[in-house]
Amino acid sequence: MDTPEIRLKVLEAETCAANEYFASLSSEELQMPSACVDWSVADVMGHLAGQDHASRVRRGLQGDYSPPDSAPPVADFDEDQFAKDISERALATREHQGEGLVVYLNQRLAETVEVFNSAGPNDWDMLCYWPPGPEAVRTLLDQRIAELTMHTWDIRSVLDDEFHLSDDAVEVLIDGVDRAARRAFRPDPSLLQPVTHRFVIEGPAADRRDIVISAGGAEVGPAGSEEPDVTFQCDGETYVLVMYGRLKVMDELAEGRLTFDGNPALAAGFGRRFVGG
Repeated sequence: MDTPEIRLKVLEAETCAANEYFASLSSEELQMPSACVDWSVADVMGHLAGQDHASRVRRGLQGDYSPPDSAPPVADFDEDQFAKDISERALATREHQGEGLVVYLNQRLAETVEVFNSAGPNDWDMLCYWPPGPEAVRTLLDQRIAELTMHTWDIRSVLDDEFHLSDDAVEVLIDGVDRAARRAFRPDPSLLQPVTHRFVIEGPAADRRDIVISAGGAEVGPAGSEEPDVTFQCDGETYVLVMYGRLKVMDELAEGRLTFDGNPALAAGFGRRFVGG
């Protein structure tokens, strides 16, 4: 799973499964609430369809990572405005496409796969425009897998109690938690000393990761040699759903899908500091 060529196969498989599922939904199901607060299933689909992911990658492959028309310069990036723009674009796309939303979304997803398939062996480190700062083509591939699989979960989890993320998707998502954590834990000057939270991940994507929260935010990396302040245990799906803001830490502790060893106050504090991935 380490090469972008292998991860592209994951995107292709997830896109095929998502397109097939979206095409099966009734008009009534499209209007049902999704797992995204205040968004219907159609709103989430509008978000996926409204992203200009393919055009940014295409421009990056041509050596252009400057802001496209109407996009803000990196120097003007604002996290809250970024989130607001995403929401407004999702709703506008849903309204504009109307009954053709599913077909349009499937076309946009297929277009993204086609663009990544056009990347050559030496293209994966080329930079593309991204509002917080330029990102490599390989990073945008991982981001697209994360966006598609997480938002598919937002839809399918409310319509199908038996739905689970694929093992391949979970493995890619685990590697993307470092980016999610930067948004999930904002700087907190009141935190006088860093706190290390170790996650022991079980199952097919078994791993050990440390999330260190300090006054400046959070950093994620392989488990270190020093004893952490608190250790959590869970499977890979639970880990990524928590870290991408889909499941709440306290709920998963109560349900037993997430367990811990160490100071209970620090375990609870991890959940309180989390503001969403």
